[in-house]
Amino acid sequence: MALLIIGVDPGTTLGYALLNDKAEFITSGSGKDFGMSELINNIISFGRPLIVACDKNPPPWFAESLAVKLGAKLVFPKQDLLVSEKRELVKRFDVKLNAHEVDALASAVNAFEKHRNFFGKIEKFLEEKGKEELEETVKRIMVRNENLPLLAALSMAEKKGKEKIAETPKQIVKEADKRTEKSAFSERMLREMQEKIILLEEQNRKLIHMINEKDALIRKLAKKVLGAPKEEIVDFKEKRIKHYTKRLKDSSRLVEHYDKELKRLNEFIANASRGVLVKKLRDLGQQESQAKKFLAIAEGDVLWVENPSSFSQKIIDELKSKVKVIITRNIPKRGGNVNFAFIKPEGAIVAESRHFAVADRKAIEEALKSKELLKNILDEYKKERKKDD
Repeated sequence: MALLIIGVDPGTTLGYALLNDKAEFITSGSGKDFGMSELINNIISFGRPLIVACDKNPPPWFAESLAVKLGAKLVFPKQDLLVSEKRELVKRFDVKLNAHEVDALASAVNAFEKHRNFFGKIEKFLEEKGKEELEETVKRIMVRNENLPLLAALSMAEKKGKEKIAETPKQIVKEADKRTEKSAFSERMLREMQEKIILLEEQNRKLIHMINEKDALIRKLAKKVLGAPKEEIVDFKEKRIKHYTKRLKDSSRLVEHYDKELKRLNEFIANASRGVLVKKLRDLGQQESQAKKFLAIAEGDVLWVENPSSFSQKIIDELKSKVKVIITRNIPKRGGNVNFAFIKPEGAIVAESRHFAVADRKAIEEALKSKELLKNILDEYKKERKKDD
């Protein structure tokens, strides 16, 4: 399937345009009643989403949300594209477009131009390795991890290819039936973490190599100064030893940091499939909600909130139909967030990362049961009061 660069122009009338990764025009469209779901269905019928692009900075909420739902990279300009810039970007395309589609196509072309050399480097590398058939997979991996070495990306692509061949048609259908939007989001997050682990391992190897080089250099310098006067040798040795001791300590700290990060991510991945995915917020205010839109909070989600007493009633109203359980160390005594079951993280959290955590499934189920029991008691109490009145 084609790798898609999707340009979008959100607004009262939504415009979109699709290019492939060779900057070839595929299709475009626009409409006033175009919803997110309909647009996604249109897009995935033409290929695999790679990049979502817009012409505004900061990017509109619609473009951010579309990129998250498609698992694509969001690309936007340093500053809003001018009308003259858009015309220049689309002038080579012999297609009839309205103003909204022109803006969307210009966004897609601008995103391609930013990645033209990047794509060319990948294509040349795969041609040299005789692995052109993995171009699509390698590009998808590299676009989300641009610092990843090409050899590591190729290794990941080959592994994915083998896993795909090993699946039977029945297994594929069964997995497709089971997969919900939430599980697809979790799988995407796990894949990104696995890719991050490979990147960290590569950086770790480089740091260890650098330490070995410094050790060799110290030994070489020690031999050179043996013929110098005793006072100079002592002074020189002390300065060099102090200098390289500091460098080695700094490098060792980095190695230790990456080792801890790798262990933490491995632990998180190992526990993710056995527990409940938890999304982390600082508070329940509008600013935090806006900053964490990429979490795509949906019905049935569990949140970990540092300070639930700081909230916006608008955000509470948005969340109360989706979220039933909130994990926090600061359980509020009263307020607008009484719609949730609150539990403390001790004994509930199994593993955590920067934006996510894994909670014990039984702890969450117990919290939901307690909330339902309290609700029933309150309902009965209200009924009794009405009878008395």
